[in-house]
Amino acid sequence: MNYKQLDIQKIKTYIRSHPDGVAVEDIIAHSGAEKLRVYPALFELEQEGWLTVTEREELGSPKRVRIRY
Repeated sequence: MNYKQLDIQKIKTYIRSHPDGVAVEDIIAHSGAEKLRVYPALFELEQEGWLTVTEREELGSPKRVRIRY
């Protein structure tokens, strides 16, 4: 079983349900994905062009994201 891919699917499903964007903290708390895999998965999805980071923390980590249309 590929837990990384399962978590990416959970994250995608959660982001899709919030078309105006969602806070990364909410993804961690409510998506069902393993919290340690959320930031790497978001980075990967951003690199693929699947999502857009709309707000970043001071050191560059994503704070708010939305699906890229």
